Amino acid sequence: MKPSTLLKNKLLQNIFSQGFVQLANYAVPLLVIPYVTRVLGPELFGTASFAQNMASYATLLVNFGFDFSATQEVSINRNNPEKLQQTFWEVVAFKLMLLVISFIALFLLSDQQHNATLVFAAALLNVGCVVFPSWFLQGVEQIAKMSLFTFFVRVLGAVVVFAFVKSPDHVLLYLLALSLSNVVVGFVAFFYVIRKYNIGYSVPKSLLSSPSVRKGFPIFLNTFLVNCNVFVGVSFVGSLMSDYDVGIYSGAQKIMTAILMVVSQPFLIALFPRMSKKFADDRQEGFLFMRRCLVLITFISGLASILVYFLSPMAVGLMLGEKFARSVSLLCVMTPLPLLYTVASTLTVQGLFGMQLQRYAPLVGVLVFLSNMFFCWLLIPKFGVEGAAFSWMLCQLVEIMTASLIIETNRRKK
Repeated sequence: MKPSTLLKNKLLQNIFSQGFVQLANYAVPLLVIPYVTRVLGPELFGTASFAQNMASYATLLVNFGFDFSATQEVSINRNNPEKLQQTFWEVVAFKLMLLVISFIALFLLSDQQHNATLVFAAALLNVGCVVFPSWFLQGVEQIAKMSLFTFFVRVLGAVVVFAFVKSPDHVLLYLLALSLSNVVVGFVAFFYVIRKYNIGYSVPKSLLSSPSVRKGFPIFLNTFLVNCNVFVGVSFVGSLMSDYDVGIYSGAQKIMTAILMVVSQPFLIALFPRMSKKFADDRQEGFLFMRRCLVLITFISGLASILVYFLSPMAVGLMLGEKFARSVSLLCVMTPLPLLYTVASTLTVQGLFGMQLQRYAPLVGVLVFLSNMFFCWLLIPKFGVEGAAFSWMLCQLVEIMTASLIIETNRRKK
């Protein structure tokens, strides 16, 4: 294929745009981490990370399964203004309801050991998640616009942190800077979409019967439980070990999470509409297309895993500083994660969701989540923070085996 043709390929454009989204999501914050870790130190960085970890559970709840279900509804009805308007306000209203529920839950779960004020400062980010219509922009295939808004969120947060966070006493300001930048840009994107696509206001009808909510519920259960695996380790380390240990683990985890998102998400999100159509048109062709994609994805993610191993000392030195030297060996332990996570996500998202097998998604999520809880309970007391890393990797293997079994069983039935 000629280079000029490749540049015009819509799928490749979306993959590259998603790559930029993930770089904006994680690379810009990673530029802030070297400054923040040196200002706050491992202990207060661990305290702030625990607060962000608590808020992340609420983020999963607020986002529900709309990145896939609402995106699909918008994509299908992009030429139906009335349906677009109805979907838009149903999703926003349901997200707002989930936001209220999440704040109530955080209030009930917060304790004095980990400052409740810091948890709520971190959780304010979810106001931006409610109003930022990323799912809508994905549905109308304006991923480049979504990339731009996301980039502004991260840059604004970074600028505020560099400008005002000057001492360990500013840990609250650090969390507020990240949250409020998300809120500000979220509202800008919200009004942009309303004006650009002439979204008039309409009173949402029965939210529970909305197609986006019905389709999104099993996806939400899976996404919530599977993504909780990123946070479960921090929760267990925070409960069983010191804030210093939380800081050491969180430092390595933040670097690894950035790598995982940059490697996996461009393929997962950009391929999903194409994969769904392939399976809908011809199931056998869908399987062949998924296998071809899986080969490429495995190669790229495997290469990323190899690079992580060799670049871990440099990454920790640049990103976290000498006080986090303990994170180097931990990041090396996590080396297989880019390969395991990307393959697991591909089988679940492209395989199960693409084949319209969302009904099995909660089963996968429950098995992965429970296995991670079990592995953390078993391994952290014995191996410390390395036990949390082992648990994270083992639960990815559980997801790969479970999703593969379901896909193969349904392939043979058909």
